Amino acid sequence: MILSGILGRGWLARLAGGVLLVALSAGLVRATPQAVPTFENIGLYWRPAEGAADRTCAVSYRAVGDADWCEAMPLWFDAMEHPERPERSREYRGSLVGLTPGTAYEIRLKLLPDGPEVRLETQTWAERWPVAKTVELPALSHETLVISEGGSAESGYVVYTSPAGTRSRIDGRNEAEVNIRIDAPYVIVRGLDLVGARRHGIELGTVQHVVIEDCDISGWGQDLEDGWGRNFDSAIYHRVEDDAPRVLRRIVIQRNRLHHPRANANSWLQPRASRKGSKHPIGPQAISFINADGEIVIRHNDIYSDFEHMFNDAMGEYHNFGYAGFPGRDSDIHGNRISHCWDDGIEMEGANQNVRCWGNVIDWTYVGIGAATTSLGPAYIYRNIYLHSRRGPGTDEESYKGQLFLKLGADPRQAEFAHGRTYVLHNTVLQPEPWGGFDATSGATGGVRLSAANKHQTQIFSRNNVLWTRMDRNIAVFDGQASPTNDFDYDLFNGLVRAVDGSETHGVHAVPVFAAPLDAERSWSVALAPGTPGSDQGVRLPGFNDDFAGDGPDMGAIEFGRPLTDDFPARPDRPSDAP
Repeated sequence: MILSGILGRGWLARLAGGVLLVALSAGLVRATPQAVPTFENIGLYWRPAEGAADRTCAVSYRAVGDADWCEAMPLWFDAMEHPERPERSREYRGSLVGLTPGTAYEIRLKLLPDGPEVRLETQTWAERWPVAKTVELPALSHETLVISEGGSAESGYVVYTSPAGTRSRIDGRNEAEVNIRIDAPYVIVRGLDLVGARRHGIELGTVQHVVIEDCDISGWGQDLEDGWGRNFDSAIYHRVEDDAPRVLRRIVIQRNRLHHPRANANSWLQPRASRKGSKHPIGPQAISFINADGEIVIRHNDIYSDFEHMFNDAMGEYHNFGYAGFPGRDSDIHGNRISHCWDDGIEMEGANQNVRCWGNVIDWTYVGIGAATTSLGPAYIYRNIYLHSRRGPGTDEESYKGQLFLKLGADPRQAEFAHGRTYVLHNTVLQPEPWGGFDATSGATGGVRLSAANKHQTQIFSRNNVLWTRMDRNIAVFDGQASPTNDFDYDLFNGLVRAVDGSETHGVHAVPVFAAPLDAERSWSVALAPGTPGSDQGVRLPGFNDDFAGDGPDMGAIEFGRPLTDDFPARPDRPSDAP
């Protein structure tokens, strides 16, 4: 009964190859459902003739060979017409999450009530890549490594790496534009130290099937005449022009350290003379993919710096309103530790078509996650943790001002791109100790918020978050337009709610109490204390919290009673049989 009340608004499907479709029920099905896997998730797309906003698309799945079916969240029905993307109009879309890599899955979609049922199969990505050739690099070089030899689906990947027991270093000495340029598919770049590039550490051409792992990239980028860093100088970079085909696909960035660019981004309190009329931060980033296609996985990376070498955003691009944006479609951003940004820790804005962002720890930024806007969706933002929020580099009150955990909303001119579903589930906003000399704590002053009263964004679905703001008078949930399609409920919050009537009917208004102290070393590895507000008071979300302990799911990113690793997010080792 609870599920029908909170999940009956719908959810999505897309073809990855090798998909088996079996029609099981009477009724005309005019479109084949599609599935697009990554390591741990599968994006789903289906456009049956009978699809409608008042008809639920139920989803169940199982690993091939298993007897029992697992329930997933229903697919969301996008009732919009998208003239620029007609294949996305009036479509069910959504994701299966928390799956096992390298595993074949059977998926069952059923339109309710009394609609057609179909089944399809696909397989998640394996974490072991076949290797065609290994190229060992010299211990030290100063020129750009241009990679023009890659592999293929049949032969495997070409690996560029260091000799065993060493780490090769490419030092651009502020002369080489980039350390590495990749112009071939089926390439792995592994275990390299890259420093001193004038623009980018690694630049990706129009390629697919590239893995960048276990690298240390620092000291890239350039100061401009005004003394600040150049925008979008990046540790890892890709760009094609707006009118060019978007081809960057199947990119994995994992277990890297992307840190300390050469230059510094300005904060919102440091307007640049070259940017009259704008105070927006400009400067280096860790990852910038401009006009990428999708199927991008960014996981288990450390992205950090210091207050003299700040990022603009840690990752993102500038097509925030439209059907492009970062990371585009069918992509995962998870398990990363991100800090030292004067704007967004993660800027996932644009299409956000089956984009999943989870298990990240974000610290020392102005905004935790920017998701303004989602034109297609659904975007999934879940089990992330946010710590310090600040506006500028000083030690005054203006510098110490905090901003939002999750920034949403487009201005009226861009509102047409603000109708894709955004799921906000099981996140935790913490409040570290106050800044020296100030009474207020040092975390965000807003939780899930449209950034201004005139901003528009619909189809926001918020559940089971801990939204702890600095002060009780801060606004934890805000939608100045009071859109009836936005659904905020079952969250724990100490601040105010300004949204459509009925929001947070089942929410818990309290300051969270945690089972462990919020110390500097492991302030993120905390769950709500048993018996305190929000403990066992969350709502079940199939596929997202089925393993809860107790009488119900805990609110927040971490479930009490489940084993904690030494670190959050967990950092799994490479598979023992990985090449």
